[in-house]
Amino acid sequence: MKKNLLIAGLIALLMPTMASAQLPPKPNIDLGIKVGANFAQLNGDDWEGGYKANYLAGIFTGLRFKKFGVQVEGFFSQTKYTTSGQSFYDNYDAKVDFKPTANPAKKSRFNVGYINIPVLLQYKVLPMVWVQAGPQYAGIVSVRDVDDLVQDSKQLFKDGSFCGVVGLEAKLPVKVVVGARYVFGLSDVNNTSTSGAWQQNTIQIHAGFSFL
Repeated sequence: MKKNLLIAGLIALLMPTMASAQLPPKPNIDLGIKVGANFAQLNGDDWEGGYKANYLAGIFTGLRFKKFGVQVEGFFSQTKYTTSGQSFYDNYDAKVDFKPTANPAKKSRFNVGYINIPVLLQYKVLPMVWVQAGPQYAGIVSVRDVDDLVQDSKQLFKDGSFCGVVGLEAKLPVKVVVGARYVFGLSDVNNTSTSGAWQQNTIQIHAGFSFL
């Protein structure tokens, strides 16, 4: 009987230690804002190459443990796409409703606004540096036909697309974050009935501030 009481007493004393040992470490919580530069190009035979600069701005939140974490963001980005000129007009003349005043020889510009939602896994590689990777959804919220090429500029692009994201982010002690990413298109954004894939590739740099 005494032996059973002794064992029960030892178990009672060890229970708090055992319970605390099984609990995961408390994560760091991120919640903040970010702004940055967006350098995008639309890959396709009928679009002008080269990365064109614009801006991005939005919010982020996430959980970080000692080595791993996850971060979810929502931000607006503006991009610029330029057609190849005459070849674009020739290839899409039968599929796109061009304006009567359109100049087929002119390279035409489109400003496209996106709401981007990336979900990124994070892994710490240095004391303040994290590798980030994951999928991103990009939904179009605006299309501006700068040179009045087509009757309905939204008919050119699909409303939404998926991308892959890889990058690095430094989380500094003063709650400032800075980072750089490469975003590569996984979806064809060509909404016309003409064959030929259009995929967006983007280089992004950003800075932000975490309130927590």
